[in-house]
Amino acid sequence: MPDDSDQDRPREKIRISPRYLAASLPTDHQQLLDIFVEETAWSAHTDASTLTVTSPCRRITIRHDQTAVGRGPHMVISARTDEEAAERWRADISGLVPIECVARLLGTLAAELATDADHVVYGISAEPGLLELHVDADSWTHFDDFGLSGFISHDGHAAVVSRPVDSPAPPIHGDASVTWHLAASPEDLGHLWDISFTDKTPPLLLHAVAAETLDPRPTLRSTSFPFPAAVAPLVTIERLPPPSRRPTARPPHGGPARSPEPKRTPKTR
Repeated sequence: MPDDSDQDRPREKIRISPRYLAASLPTDHQQLLDIFVEETAWSAHTDASTLTVTSPCRRITIRHDQTAVGRGPHMVISARTDEEAAERWRADISGLVPIECVARLLGTLAAELATDADHVVYGISAEPGLLELHVDADSWTHFDDFGLSGFISHDGHAAVVSRPVDSPAPPIHGDASVTWHLAASPEDLGHLWDISFTDKTPPLLLHAVAAETLDPRPTLRSTSFPFPAAVAPLVTIERLPPPSRRPTARPPHGGPARSPEPKRTPKTR
């Protein structure tokens, strides 16, 4: 019989740094996408191993394919001017991308789409090639050479790379339309994760993910998301003490105790 007290025990919180190595499993990405569907008006369709989520305007799709894990992007976000039109821009997610980066991308996409769908699909009012990022010089080094520019972490494990469409540098992933690439490839592990954006992707989406990646602060996470053991030696994990439990009010005459508030099951975002 399960111990009921375990259900009442709060989830442990941990701080992980650097956050670009706070790897998350692709199954966590799908769990996050399931929660995203529950909390938004987007529709979902499941076919074999693939979950496809579509925006209310039918112009944005998010596809998560479990069979693609380890062979290429397992989550792909595509934008079209209408359901039957050719793809206008795309974001590819591959490997053990930190769940916080995926959550930031999905949250920003949904919020901006609800505010102005044309802005998201067409990039209206966006100035191509311009992106204002706040970068901690103690953690990241700027580079600009061989047709590529961006930032590389001081430990050499991660990079945020810009490649203009007309750059003489070889195309990223063999796709000349990819203009921004965020990746982590620790020497001891090889490819850990990457996110690629094509040239017509609205800068606001790229900015959201780049800012999350470049942030020097540790990421705060619940232990409900398992952390891959292979990455643990490369990061610093600080376990936070659980919050103190308030004493239960006990009525006179030894009657049953009343909880001061109803129990709620929190959702992880």
